[in-house]
Amino acid sequence: MLKAILEELLENQRPAKLSQSLLLITLAALLDTHDPLTSGHSRRIGTYSSLIARELGLSERIQSALRLAGLLHDIGKIGVRKAPLYKPDKLSDEEMDEMKRHVILGYEIIVEVPQLTTIAGIVLHHHERIDGSGYPHGLSGDEIPLGSRILCVADSFDAMVTSRLYRPTISVPKALEELEKCSNTQFDSEVVRVFGAYLRNKGFHLLGEAL
Repeated sequence: MLKAILEELLENQRPAKLSQSLLLITLAALLDTHDPLTSGHSRRIGTYSSLIARELGLSERIQSALRLAGLLHDIGKIGVRKAPLYKPDKLSDEEMDEMKRHVILGYEIIVEVPQLTTIAGIVLHHHERIDGSGYPHGLSGDEIPLGSRILCVADSFDAMVTSRLYRPTISVPKALEELEKCSNTQFDSEVVRVFGAYLRNKGFHLLGEAL
């Protein structure tokens, strides 16, 4: 995956800006490997997001952009205190506010690279919800960038099917049921539909191989 992203960057960016992008990728990779419970999370989000984009008929360039957005989507957690990140119990209101800062911090880090401004916007809004109950700006429906809606589904799916301190792992079919149950409230129904169709067509047991 990193090889593919680097090739994309080499093709589309001048050397002066390429070094900034490589620095972000390195920081994101370090963040992803720091916590054994979420190791590989960002890589998987990029893969799921790119796959969903493909199933929606979006261009290969957009698919590549979403792979990179997935890799960078949690980079803002570098600036968040560790206590809320690793707390196994429900977060207090203050701790939740601290956690919510990670999307703004991530945006501020990524937007410094001019070629990544679109990706910065995708990262900023990947915790918005279709019904307007998300953060940081309470956007709803089509106000939320499509890339952010895709990233949201991918992120939520991976959180459900992999180990977390605050939530037991559930099966892929159960996770898909949860996504479908929350369509048109939390998640974009079309994004959920194409992801679910892909999973059912390929077979849940083939998920790791297919992705």
